[in-house]
Amino acid sequence: MEKKPDFKAMSAKTKISYIWDYYRWHIIASIGTVALIVSVIVHFVTYKEPVLNIIMINCANPYNANSGFDAFLAEEGYENDPSLIALSSNLYFSDDSGPMSSMQAYQALAAMIAAGGQDLFFGTGEIFDAYADQGTFADLSVLLPEDLLDTCADSLIYSTNDGTTEAYPCAIEITENKWLSENNYYYGTCRLGILAGYAHPETAVQFVRFLLAES
Repeated sequence: MEKKPDFKAMSAKTKISYIWDYYRWHIIASIGTVALIVSVIVHFVTYKEPVLNIIMINCANPYNANSGFDAFLAEEGYENDPSLIALSSNLYFSDDSGPMSSMQAYQALAAMIAAGGQDLFFGTGEIFDAYADQGTFADLSVLLPEDLLDTCADSLIYSTNDGTTEAYPCAIEITENKWLSENNYYYGTCRLGILAGYAHPETAVQFVRFLLAES
C-alpha cells in the first residue's frame, strides 16, 4: 500500500507542486464553476430589459452596431445604453432565391417572429411582402395616433391577411430617410411594420414618430 505523503512536513514549494499534481483537475473544475456562477450573477445584476426589439432584414450594413439609436434613446429620455435596443440585422434574403437566401435564414426569421416579443420589422423585397400578406403585422390604424397616421397616409401598405379580413394598414414605405441612410441601415426605399406579437407597443410608436421626423 502506497504511503500517503506527510503534507505537514513538506516545504511550501513542495506543497504547491503536490497540490497541483494531484488536484489540478479539481481546481480547474472549481475555478470553472466559480467563473460560471459569477458570470450568471453579473448577467442578472447588470442585465437591462430592452425597450425595443427590432428586426432588420436585407440591411445595408448587417453588422452595424445599435449606436445609431442613441439619438432616439436620448430624445425619449432613456439612458444612453446600446443594450436597451435589441437589434437583429444579419439576415439577408434575395428575391431571386440566390445562395444567400438560405434555409437557415428563413428558419431563423420564422422562429424569431413565432416566438413573439419582437416590435419593429424593417425590410425590403418579397420576403417583407409575404409576411405582410400573412397578417404578421399589427393594424397601424389601431396603434398609431391620428396625427401620425395622417403623416404617413400616402405611404401606407395594406394587408388583407390572405383575404380573410378587410384591408388594413400594416406597414409604411419609407423613402430616402436621413436617419436610416446616415446609420447605414437602408439607402433608398425600405418598409417598416409593427409586428403583431409586439412587446413594447408604446415605444414602437415613439420610434415610428422619431423615424418619420427624419424623412
